[in-house]
Amino acid sequence: MRATRSLPSPLPPRRLSTAICIALALCGGAASSPLMAAEPAPRMQAPDVPGGALDQVLSLYAERAGITLSYSPERVRGLVSPGSTGAQSVEEGLARVLGGTGLVAEKTASGYVVRPVTADDSYQLQPVTVEAAPTQSAFAPVPGYFASHASTASKTDRSILETAQSISVVTAGQIADRKVDRVEDAVAYSAGVRTGGSGLDPRFDQINIRGFDTTMSADFLDGLRQPYNGWLSIYATEAFALERIEVLKGPASVLYGQISPGGMVNRVSKRPSLDARNRVEIQAGNHEHRQGQFDIGGKLDEEGDVLFRAVGVYRDAEYDIEQLNNDVRLLAPSLSWQIDADTRLTLLAQYQERETAASPMLYHDGNRLTDFWQGDEYFDKLDQRQWTLGYEFEHIINDTFSLQQNLRYGQLDTTNRYLQPNGTISNGVMERYAVGVYEEMESVSSDTRLVSRFATGTLQHTLLSGWDYAWFDSSVLYASGPAPSIDISAPDYHQPVSRPGSPLADQDNLTQRSGLYLQDQIELQRWRLSAGVRRDWVHVRNSDNLSDSNRRTSDSATTYQLGALYLFDNGLAPYASYAESFLPQSGTNANGPLKPTEGTQYEIGLKYQPPGSSALFTASLYHLTQQNVSTRDPLDPLNTVQTGEQVSRGLELEAVADLSERLHLNASYSYNDPEVTRSNDGNEGKEPKDTPRHMAALWLDYNLPSGLGFGAGARYTGSVYGNDMNTVKSDDYTLFDAGVHYDFAGELDSVRLAVNVRNLTDKQYVNCQDGYCYRGEARSLITSLSYSW
Repeated sequence: MRATRSLPSPLPPRRLSTAICIALALCGGAASSPLMAAEPAPRMQAPDVPGGALDQVLSLYAERAGITLSYSPERVRGLVSPGSTGAQSVEEGLARVLGGTGLVAEKTASGYVVRPVTADDSYQLQPVTVEAAPTQSAFAPVPGYFASHASTASKTDRSILETAQSISVVTAGQIADRKVDRVEDAVAYSAGVRTGGSGLDPRFDQINIRGFDTTMSADFLDGLRQPYNGWLSIYATEAFALERIEVLKGPASVLYGQISPGGMVNRVSKRPSLDARNRVEIQAGNHEHRQGQFDIGGKLDEEGDVLFRAVGVYRDAEYDIEQLNNDVRLLAPSLSWQIDADTRLTLLAQYQERETAASPMLYHDGNRLTDFWQGDEYFDKLDQRQWTLGYEFEHIINDTFSLQQNLRYGQLDTTNRYLQPNGTISNGVMERYAVGVYEEMESVSSDTRLVSRFATGTLQHTLLSGWDYAWFDSSVLYASGPAPSIDISAPDYHQPVSRPGSPLADQDNLTQRSGLYLQDQIELQRWRLSAGVRRDWVHVRNSDNLSDSNRRTSDSATTYQLGALYLFDNGLAPYASYAESFLPQSGTNANGPLKPTEGTQYEIGLKYQPPGSSALFTASLYHLTQQNVSTRDPLDPLNTVQTGEQVSRGLELEAVADLSERLHLNASYSYNDPEVTRSNDGNEGKEPKDTPRHMAALWLDYNLPSGLGFGAGARYTGSVYGNDMNTVKSDDYTLFDAGVHYDFAGELDSVRLAVNVRNLTDKQYVNCQDGYCYRGEARSLITSLSYSW
């Protein structure tokens, strides 16, 4: 039995309200009587407590009820409670607090003890009817497709149903069932999300939300920004290393600072958890795909205070352009230490090497996209090496205050080399030149916040006050040089190419971003209200080593957020919200450095989670505006002014459900009505390029009792304009995905054999922008054999 602490009571002369957090070895010790079989106790009043992290809800309930309550921190870690309202007795209130957690409260001589449900509890406990939806944690594994909680919108473990913003969650189960390795492919079934706007380009994820690009400005891992220097150094993330991916739609600057107005993608790493299953897997497929991966973890001590987890991936593969590699080596270890009942530290590390295409574009013959690739297999490639090390720390100071800090340090080295045609073709022979981009970057991202939970009258507050800071230092050398010619009809992709030696750019960049934020989440009976404000500062220093010059810019902004939601008993939750964003811009005009663009969004929506179900249905309407967009200066054709404006108005529908243990669903539809509302470039009133009006997706996975299972999906992307004047248009297309899997039984229990196909019909689709056309990824087939325990 570990040391305990008593929670202080605000009324010492009276009966103390004590919640004792004891590390019990619940499998041993003297037996005690079940709750309802115990000697009747004086009836006490049952308090109302809001939902939240189970350990905090239990402590609050014990204090308000005036009882002694003991529980093992390990058993409640990562669990979420729906809270309790309207209970007629303390016992009924405890049952409500523990609803859906697999735990019960047992009355003993020294108070109540929380323990797991046993088979004979139905005979020993007085039945209490509590209709509560399944509860989860935003950081622990979930069993299927449905996620009830998310952390991105609030930086706390909060119910999605009770959050007045639109959020999509892609769980590890969805990633595994569809066998995707890129984040871009993982979020392709989410409402409002456009992927692959530039066709197959594996250098980075192409993700567009509500008509605005998020690739460079809204890339987050575990709530911390993954910085981008404006060139090609972008931290890469393997989907298999993630517990989930959370897509927050609309401006989010109040909590995250400089960000795209469309929203953000937060990648949540796999971390130590007793709920996680170990897994090893091997894969083989077309395009020379060979892959092995593992995900293992467990306890390092008998009590379970120290947990570990390690994720690894080794892939040797190509794309449908056989000269383009898709190679990855990844190792991501993590360690969690429950230092005491109030203090937890999690260490997260990752090392990754990858090699892929430096320039996957095919040759354009006028306006026609050919099948000819103009590169060289040995020279053309993007080589990237990255590693990160960070921690997540939390300390519960008392019943009101919790201190949390996340920090990550990273290094990234990138070499990007490719060959380009110089426009001369004679007798079928193309003249080329070589390009090299060599980058180094190191970065620090941190977020320190104080979480305060308190009441003012009938209002229950979760007040978040924090400061985040990001620093990154990068250097870029951009050079060109001669390259051998190539015969288009008989290409030789293995010619010697010298390293480009003529520098076109040699730059150093130092960027510091910081922000102070305050957000209050308020519960008033069935109302869920939120209000936030933030002040940001950005300082950038650019050094041009070719001209020996320096340029410094500074920006600042204040942003706001408001939200209101009403939670009905039947699971319906209408909401309305307002949010702002700002995004610094590089470059200058005649007036000096460009101002940041600014985004504002008004959104109304309706969420529905049938009580007790593992399903969430969301409908949202939004009006999103981006201002300070650069456009031509009508008085000076060589200058730009920031008077442009772009608007997106749309509807999104999404359903994610574990309809049964055997049937899982993910469906979405998006309608976007984008418009350039202010411009001096002649495109006012036109649609922004590469922004489809309609998108839809549906994926179903069904498992038969025999162990055989099937998955099938379709992704529709509407037509898009390829230039600002809307005179070029790319056709719409539909891609089909499918999978079949078999779960063995008997001695081979927990072994799964699966075959997955993306773009089942090998649909050839092209997207053209500003005179360049990009071909989408061809059919890929992966066979996998996995074992879980």
